[in-house]
Amino acid sequence: MRAKLFRALVPIAVAVTTVGLVAGCSSGDTGPNADAPASFDSGAQINPHPISDLQQGGNMNFPLSQVPTNYNYYQIDGTTVDAARFYAALMPTAFKAAPDASLSTATDFFTDITESEVDGKQVITYNINPKAKWSTGRSLDYTDLVATWTANSGKDPAYEASSTAGWDKVDSVVRGENDQQVILTFAEKFADWRSLFSPLMPAESVNSVEAFNTGSVETMPATAGPFRIRAIEPGGKRIVAERNPDWWGENPAVLDTITYLPLDTTASIGALQSGEIDYFELGSSADAFKVARGIPNVDLRQSLGPQYRHFDFNGAPGRITSDKAVRLALMKAIDRDYLATSQLGQITSSPTVLNNHIYVDGQKGYQANNGAITFDPEKAKAELDAAGWTMNGEFRSKDGKQLDLQDIIPADTPNATQEAQIIQQNLKAVGANLIIQSVPSDDFFEKYILVGAFDVTHFTWEGTPYSSSSDGIFRLTPGSTLQNYGQVGSEEINGLLDDAAAELDDDARIADYNKADEAIWAEGHSLTMFQRPSTYATKSNLANFGAPGFGDLDYSKVGFLK
Repeated sequence: MRAKLFRALVPIAVAVTTVGLVAGCSSGDTGPNADAPASFDSGAQINPHPISDLQQGGNMNFPLSQVPTNYNYYQIDGTTVDAARFYAALMPTAFKAAPDASLSTATDFFTDITESEVDGKQVITYNINPKAKWSTGRSLDYTDLVATWTANSGKDPAYEASSTAGWDKVDSVVRGENDQQVILTFAEKFADWRSLFSPLMPAESVNSVEAFNTGSVETMPATAGPFRIRAIEPGGKRIVAERNPDWWGENPAVLDTITYLPLDTTASIGALQSGEIDYFELGSSADAFKVARGIPNVDLRQSLGPQYRHFDFNGAPGRITSDKAVRLALMKAIDRDYLATSQLGQITSSPTVLNNHIYVDGQKGYQANNGAITFDPEKAKAELDAAGWTMNGEFRSKDGKQLDLQDIIPADTPNATQEAQIIQQNLKAVGANLIIQSVPSDDFFEKYILVGAFDVTHFTWEGTPYSSSSDGIFRLTPGSTLQNYGQVGSEEINGLLDDAAAELDDDARIADYNKADEAIWAEGHSLTMFQRPSTYATKSNLANFGAPGFGDLDYSKVGFLK
């Protein structure tokens, strides 16, 4: 199943079915493991080593959970965790994040980026590194920033952008003193301006609706990183990236190649055992955790991370869950503590629920905003009664219609199945009939979630260091889905998101985002369930790679020990 990524926290924001996130949990292993860590550090666990300790060359086999359906990261089908994973070695970005989510200019691509105020307007000046070149040989220049902004700005809805957050507040992006200088001027203040151009796309891949929407369906755009694409097998069955011989960065890549292998998540732990892949991201799989712990020469590298599970409602007209009262009642019927324990109990001895949509535990700003949304079946029953859904035999009905909810989940993902079965029993106890429908994993997002063909669903969001990157998940924009697949929202939420995005003071902005989160809870937008620790089962001799905390990995330094 594909994970979605939203470029907000680190989430929070990409839809995830990331590599191996949904491998199975053993039945009966739902209790906490007293031997598991009670908590995790927010720093990176990557087996750090200087390059002098590493072998020069070699190949890393890197699993992906799904063949990309679009290699343009900004197009709605392309904003996935898998895409973010391989973009990290191939594409330029304006800023890079440290394990604590602090940001610094990505000097391989921009010599400096400065913020100023001109005539009362917020202005950002980008100076592109003159050494930076696309794999086509063309220098990075102002046209790349202009085209990336234009496509994501929302001014032309024909561009199928996954999020317009921040881009829509820009008044202009123009050439500066030369082709390598760019002046961006905001029409409205935008505090998370550092989130823009991360990644930066080559102009040729995004400078028309056709190029943006479908031009990268079968092939990767031009790249500019320590690696470049050598080959993409038909159907994306294997993607091979090779060391970029023209890389201008601090050091050439250590590895010769990275081979990206789309693997069914249920097969990935076996592939790690047999040596076919060099790491596997365990997510919340108790079975995979146990197996990985026993594989010789494999380390478990763990840290706090930006991924969380959530339960989504479809608020489209005609759906039972278009009624806010029903959504809020159903949220109170779900035992999130039991879900967290069942999914994480073997990985941490203190599994906890997540009570914030914008921030995750370990990030500055995290606080519980769920208010009255707690597990309370009796209150859920009373609220369903008040909404006109009365018991009629085993389940409730209203106006001759039974309270049936179609739960769309990806097939071959035991964790999602186990979650669905637990939620099914929770909802049955209050008179709601959850009908679990497993669909092919490759169809899950494209044919069901993106087009709103569900009543409820649950998957993982992965955030970014930018709070605004979750904007598209919670913003209700008529005529544009963005990442708000259930189309649940309000003008109040939109306004609070706008207030937060425009607040330049860090502490005040955090307070504003928490106000927005309170409104998101009150609207019954979605039910956050639990945050997953980043758990990477990694070959012991693989250095500078693993659980990155809230930061970015430097793929030029990834390699195998001598």
